[in-house]
Amino acid sequence: NVWTIGDYPAVARHLFPLTVDALDAAGVVPGTRLLDVGVGDGNTAIDAARRGAAVTGIDLTPRQLELARARAAAEGVVVTLDEGNAEDLPYPDGEFDVVVSVVGVIFAPDADRAAAELARVCRPGGTVVVVSWASTGGFPELWRRAATELMPSVAEPTSHDRWGDPATLADLLGAAGLDVVVRPGTFRWRFPSTAEARDFYMATAGGFITFDEAVAAAGRPGAVRESLLAAMDEGNEATDGTCVLPAPYLLAVGRRPATPAFSPPNVGPHSRLRGPEQVG
Repeated sequence: NVWTIGDYPAVARHLFPLTVDALDAAGVVPGTRLLDVGVGDGNTAIDAARRGAAVTGIDLTPRQLELARARAAAEGVVVTLDEGNAEDLPYPDGEFDVVVSVVGVIFAPDADRAAAELARVCRPGGTVVVVSWASTGGFPELWRRAATELMPSVAEPTSHDRWGDPATLADLLGAAGLDVVVRPGTFRWRFPSTAEARDFYMATAGGFITFDEAVAAAGRPGAVRESLLAAMDEGNEATDGTCVLPAPYLLAVGRRPATPAFSPPNVGPHSRLRGPEQVG
C-alpha cells in the first residue's frame, strides 16, 4: 500500500493549511457532527475536534488509523476512527452535519460512487467539503511532464484526475445532489533548498518511492532523483536560495439542499437508514 511506504505523517504536517481552509469553509463550530473521509494520520479530524466538533474519521488503511489514534491520544482530543471504504461508507443516510475530505477521497477508484457516498451521509442542509489537487499548474504539472518522459504510462488518465478540473469536480458533486461552488487556491511547499525538497519527497512520499523503484527496475536507476530535482529547480518560486514550490488545489463546497429535488443515489448497502456499523 503506497500510504504505508515512507513517512506519510511527515508529508501531512506540511499540508495542514489545507485542513484549515477546508474546516473554515465548512463552518465547523462546537457540536458539529463531522466525518473526515480519508483521515490519514489525523490532520483534519484532530483540528476539527479542537474546534469542538464531534468527529468521526474513516480510512482504508489500518496503519494510518493506528497513527491517527496515537496522535489524537497524544493531543488529548476524542475522535472516533473506523476502517472502511469511501465508496461504501458504513453510516446511515444523513448522519453528519459536515462531511470533509482533504486530498483523501480523490484517490478512490470510482469517483462517482465516492461522491454519491459523501452526499448520502450528509444531512439535508449540511455541507460537503472536498480539497483536491488541481490537474494543471505549478510544480505538479512540471513533475508530471518529467515523469511522463521517464515512464509514459504516467500520462494515462485516472479517477484522481476527475477531481482536479473545476468544471468536472462541480459536475461530479452536483450529480450526487449537491449545490456546489469550487474555489481555486495555491498551496506552497517550503524547504531550505531544492535538494532538500527532493530528498524529502524521495524519503517520505510513497508515490515517489514506488515510482523510483519502477524506473530503476526498467533500467534507469537514479533517473527519478535527477528529473525531480530539475523539475523543482524549474518550478521554484524562491529567489533567496530556499525552495518554494506552488501546488494549485481546488476547494469544493457542496450544500445538500434541505428539501432536495432528488435523493443521492443509493449506491451501497448502508444507504437505507440503518444503524451505524463499526468496521475493523
